[in-house]
Amino acid sequence: MTNRRTLLRNVGSNAVGYAINVVVAYLLTPYVQAKLGPDGAGVWTLVVSFVGYYGLLDVGIRSAVGHFVATYHSRREEEHVNRTLSTAMALMLGVAGLAAAVTWVVGDAGPDWCRWINRLRVERGEEPLELAGAFADPEALRHVIWVMGAGFALSFPMALYGTVIYSVQRIGIQNAIGISQLLLRAGLTVWALEAGHGLMGLACVATGCNLLGWVASIIAAYRVLPTLSLSFARVTRAAARELFSYGGFNVLVNVGDTVLLYTSAFVIAGMLHDTGAANFYAVPATNLIPYLMQLVQSVTWSLTPHFTGKWAVGEIDEVRRLLRNSTRWVTLLAALIAGGLVFLGGDFLGQWMPPVFVGDSRFAASVQVLAVLAVATLIRCSQSAGRQALFAMREVRYLGFLVLIEAGLNVALSLWLVQRHGIVGVAVATLLPVALMQGIVQPRHLLRELEVPAGAFAGDVLRASVPVLLAMGGVDWLLGDHVEVRSMAGFLVRGIVVATPAALVGLLCATTREERAMLWRRLRPA
Repeated sequence: MTNRRTLLRNVGSNAVGYAINVVVAYLLTPYVQAKLGPDGAGVWTLVVSFVGYYGLLDVGIRSAVGHFVATYHSRREEEHVNRTLSTAMALMLGVAGLAAAVTWVVGDAGPDWCRWINRLRVERGEEPLELAGAFADPEALRHVIWVMGAGFALSFPMALYGTVIYSVQRIGIQNAIGISQLLLRAGLTVWALEAGHGLMGLACVATGCNLLGWVASIIAAYRVLPTLSLSFARVTRAAARELFSYGGFNVLVNVGDTVLLYTSAFVIAGMLHDTGAANFYAVPATNLIPYLMQLVQSVTWSLTPHFTGKWAVGEIDEVRRLLRNSTRWVTLLAALIAGGLVFLGGDFLGQWMPPVFVGDSRFAASVQVLAVLAVATLIRCSQSAGRQALFAMREVRYLGFLVLIEAGLNVALSLWLVQRHGIVGVAVATLLPVALMQGIVQPRHLLRELEVPAGAFAGDVLRASVPVLLAMGGVDWLLGDHVEVRSMAGFLVRGIVVATPAALVGLLCATTREERAMLWRRLRPA
């Protein structure tokens, strides 16, 4: 009962954090788009995408820390916890120094690359690219890169304290810090843009709010783990080898995830020579789709330390049970949201984004990108619990190669399809590798390792998703133009009409009789 209450409390706090995240993004994204314009927002997307690659530098150490701290804490081996964290801190301080050096070099030379490329184009008799927004002011862009890069460099050692809070399953505290940080950042973002500080203001706000969050995490880490004691005297080669044995292969997961998340903007801007097109891809790809994954991960990330603890003490039946149950519920939740993005995504974007975005000829392609990526993300979500189970089982080598192959296929297909189908081709290049690697290859390996029947597991996924999508699509088709979306209120009405029968069908098909009875008892008034 204690474990169940802890899980529900962690999932609940994650859900609250997710909901606040969605509301802030809903209100803030169109405002930022309107203030910066498509080209300025495209430049910001490229800067964020660049510093996002810094995540590759941690060579999987932070994920290894999360795994071993959860393992040792579940075994009550607190000295091993301190040894692991002390060694990781020493390693991350070195990584932070490397990231700072990279930031200085790139910030010093990077903003002039566009001008250098234009000189080459002119020498070849080609038309130069138009340098808009921050690209037209290399000095300003240089400062933006320095500030954002410095913030990401500091995140390497500082994030370890958040990992401590997560590993001991005090995720509610971590969410309280994150929510406070998010709300402060939102308010300061509005202030910075209203004051005319532009991209530099956004960079300072992002880095400053992260700094405050790290201070809060340090204080909280020592509160939730009173035995925590970091010192260079506890740094050992054995602990470093242990971290690298796990993180060395997990770095492949980080490489693959980073490529999948950040490369599309560069492919589009480079191949189509259009930062605006990168923005029309980024609005669904980085401003909407990640919230679907975040909602699912608010559940599955809460499961990871639980999976790790059960696997560490040999409770394999509990791992199997949790895998199948969480997969059904997570897939049901993901299907409801993904179906909404497929059938109602265009209506939502039309009401959400500013007129300058909706009135552009590229808007229709952005709606198609959203639908394709929603399907890809549904497949990814359906295997999210399984992925966390594989991390708990130390199957990082397998996951690393799997994600790396997926990322390679994604990039290759993107380079091929973007020339033929524009930004929609890049979305399709994401869908196809996800369907193969995460829809087929990953679950096949996991089920064999846990000796779970593949047919039963596939049935769990299908009955939690297909009926929902069919019901939602059928109701949307029947409605036709009878419920038009001319305002956000109209969108909400159509969304409720479409989603309600789909949710009921999903609950009937995806859950057991006992689960429905328990749900009814919890929802019934006392």
